[in-house]
Amino acid sequence: MNKGKITVMPGSGAMSRRGFMSTSAALGLALGAGGSLLPRTARAQSQTPVKGGKLRAGILGATSNTNDPALRQDEFGVMAAYTTFNHLVELKADKTIEPELAESWEAKPGATEWVFNLRKGVEFHNGKTLDANDVIYSINRHRGEASQSGAKSLMAGITDIKALDSHQILITLDSPNADLPFNFSGDHLAISPAEYEDWMKPVGTGGYVQTSFEPGVRATWTRNPNYWKEGRAHVDEVEFLVLNDPQARLAALQSGQIDALGLVDPGAVDLLRGIPGVQVVNSAGGQFWSYALNCKKGPFTDPNLRMAMKYGLDRQKILDLVLRGNGALGNDQPLPKTDPFFNPEIAQRPYDPDQALHYLRKAGMESLSIKLDTSDATFANSANVGQIYAQGAKKGGINLEVVRQPADGYWDQVWLNVDHPMTTGVWMGRPTADMIMSMVYASKAPWNEAFWGNARFDELLISARGELDQAKRKAMYWEMQSLIHEDGGHVVPVFADFIDAYGPRVRGLEPSPSWYLMGARFTERVWLDG
Repeated sequence: MNKGKITVMPGSGAMSRRGFMSTSAALGLALGAGGSLLPRTARAQSQTPVKGGKLRAGILGATSNTNDPALRQDEFGVMAAYTTFNHLVELKADKTIEPELAESWEAKPGATEWVFNLRKGVEFHNGKTLDANDVIYSINRHRGEASQSGAKSLMAGITDIKALDSHQILITLDSPNADLPFNFSGDHLAISPAEYEDWMKPVGTGGYVQTSFEPGVRATWTRNPNYWKEGRAHVDEVEFLVLNDPQARLAALQSGQIDALGLVDPGAVDLLRGIPGVQVVNSAGGQFWSYALNCKKGPFTDPNLRMAMKYGLDRQKILDLVLRGNGALGNDQPLPKTDPFFNPEIAQRPYDPDQALHYLRKAGMESLSIKLDTSDATFANSANVGQIYAQGAKKGGINLEVVRQPADGYWDQVWLNVDHPMTTGVWMGRPTADMIMSMVYASKAPWNEAFWGNARFDELLISARGELDQAKRKAMYWEMQSLIHEDGGHVVPVFADFIDAYGPRVRGLEPSPSWYLMGARFTERVWLDG
């Protein structure tokens, strides 16, 4: 269940508590027992969407940015994919799915064959009409040994795709997959015209047509005049400005240079509350921060040293000092408590430097010195969070050298680089347990950032994917979480709420537990007032 909220700030933060209480009463705002401003969403939700205006957003990016959804690695690629393209299905705010380019779908008995019925009369930006060949081409880009797509592992089970007619396809799997339709909601699985490869000038069926693209600098779009979705794509223009510096991002929102900002530093929320009209949207979801321990090369091939790193982290300190309570403790596995397959029997791992030292000695060591790569490309102030980790770990004999890598180039040069022993990451979570585990933890997953492999885990993952008995499926996911928790190469400090901020003109806001900025679909959902 989504526990998000929208807070609209009425005035300056330079106000005493008494003044704030008086002003709140005069404005008709409801205050809880703790004095916090409760959601005031009626204004945005009750208005009828209007057309027009230019929506500007501050987005994390790099000179390596691409419009190719198969190869995207950062926030720019995600937001651009949902602005330019559509997908077969759309993920809703409640983490269920609804039709997008696929009007309907049905699994044949056994869930190894799926039929998708495609929407008719949809045009690409170049005037071509959508048909089955476009969908088959778009899916096949993520298949095969040569594919470099982040969704390669999600498509690995497909053995064949064929057109039954111009608007119907049959997908055949090597084993049952009860969650297959969910996989097609991901940003990687965007639908483009058959054989299209000019990613400097992307063509999709989405609400906006890209008009300019400067990697690492900016991109612009204009509204698609032939957009097939009713009640979507309200603004005339969209502009993304690449803003990686946390202070510059906040200053741009405060000055009115941008209208929308995702990945807001929790430490800046109080500052934003002092800016008149700023709207802060907080969404609890599956986003987790990660420290990937290289299980393929270097000291972390020893599971004892992986365990030492897990006990050397003071998670509560990060939750309190950095997230300011906007999240929950992590426990070295990827599923949040809201996931239906979350295993509550796994005890919360405490911060215990004595246990960290115990596992160091089991590995035949009295101390360990290691470099930790961090970058603001992952989450705001990641280097400072790394220092908190280092301070706590030192008491357990672990000397962490925190290296602050530049945002530009981090994802394609540092992350997933087997020569780096320990890197920082961030995962937005996925609508199903199978998706996140297939993309990050399967032995052959392209985004297995810890280079971890476990034969039993791989076996369970495939079995759970096609198991239709929910009790049996649950038991499998519980065991998988235990394997990751005990043996895996991930240290998960926290689950962090999604925090977005919008200027006073933006309307139509709603929380989303799946990604920043309304599940990355803000460009087609919001509108501008005045």
